[in-house]
Amino acid sequence: MKKKILSVLIASTLTLSLAACGGNGEQKGGDSGEGGLSGEITVWSWDVALAHLEAQAEKFQEKYPDVEFNFEEMGVSQVYQKMTTCLQSGIGLPDIVSIEGEQMAKFGEKFPGKFEEFSDMISKEDFFPIKMAECTVDGKVIAYPWDSGPCGMFYRSDLFEEAGIKAEDIITWDDFIEAGKVLKDKTGADMLCMAESRNDNTYRMLMMQLGGFYFDAEGNPQVNSEASIRAMEMCQRMYQEGITFNNSSWDDMVTGMSDDKFACIAEAVWMVGSIKDAVPDQEGKWAVMPLPRFDENQESMGASNGGSVLAVPSASKAPEAAKEFVKFCMEDIDANVEGFQNYGLYPSYLPALESEVFKEGDDYFGGQQIFDVFTEIGKTVPGVNYTENFAEAIEMSKNSVAKIILDNENVEKVLNDEQKEMEAKFVK
Repeated sequence: MKKKILSVLIASTLTLSLAACGGNGEQKGGDSGEGGLSGEITVWSWDVALAHLEAQAEKFQEKYPDVEFNFEEMGVSQVYQKMTTCLQSGIGLPDIVSIEGEQMAKFGEKFPGKFEEFSDMISKEDFFPIKMAECTVDGKVIAYPWDSGPCGMFYRSDLFEEAGIKAEDIITWDDFIEAGKVLKDKTGADMLCMAESRNDNTYRMLMMQLGGFYFDAEGNPQVNSEASIRAMEMCQRMYQEGITFNNSSWDDMVTGMSDDKFACIAEAVWMVGSIKDAVPDQEGKWAVMPLPRFDENQESMGASNGGSVLAVPSASKAPEAAKEFVKFCMEDIDANVEGFQNYGLYPSYLPALESEVFKEGDDYFGGQQIFDVFTEIGKTVPGVNYTENFAEAIEMSKNSVAKIILDNENVEKVLNDEQKEMEAKFVK
């Protein structure tokens, strides 16, 4: 009797696991042994990313008609929930999945050996260094770089002109602060939209500019490093100098843009489309410059925020077809251009960024060749080690930002306390 009950429980558990993973664990077909490719490929992705992959699949099938595709659209959090469940069980995994670049290390470290390698298929020098870092875990390339998020400074050229400020004169963050004081005096607008507690984006960008990050190359916390302290002190100083607008929510930021409450947003290239959508009536009033440096003679290093990668789980029944499709989408220049033009997916593939479309001026930004600016920034963003603890580190960092900015606590003390907390949680 006990054996019968146990059998029923096992069967029920298996059924639930399969349902949670959205499949029955079976895939038709495989890779052809005659030089061609065949098989049925299931792809998990979200909104515009999925739409772009669907469009490229039709072109891929012109070359490989024996490859079939199933596309499943889901939200980012849903992808991660299902991936975690299915990686644990080994059942129901897709053949290709979109993952945010910052999150790839988490899956790679928690589930070693569960993703196909691309080490022999990819030329690392063809991609932004930060994107290759996102795709590399324990020295193995286990994903393919896709869209990227090099960061620049978006600014209101009309407000700068009204205040008599020239963007080319802003070289350092000290220059930026002084210009912000002039702007506030002449126009009443704040210089920078910066979160006081909602996120730590500004601090993280500044830290990356100095070659720092939450973790070192070995994955050890380093939030009390010189780079981290210096970046946080600059955020605190900008707030204390009265040149920041609180980015308390997306809606408040959009309202602030519409009402001329601030002049600058430090953010990734994807903000181009967001600004256009939020304030279409401000066409011709925006421009882009690189983030200011800490020191005038400092080696130029950029920062990054966002972007995604494509991975192929090792459980795929058609891994060669899946990997070849990923390579096709990520390294075909026309595919990269179409992804950018149709869906705003700014590529990390350097040969594609040499295409004429990325050299054109943008009317909304006064005809400026803004994407050339972001391409050059992207080349300077150093690779960092996100580790499996990235998401938790951000939450801790947000708390530190709030303590330092809103409560005026000592930077070194707060970051030393955060360092101890991270070491207790993450160091084994």
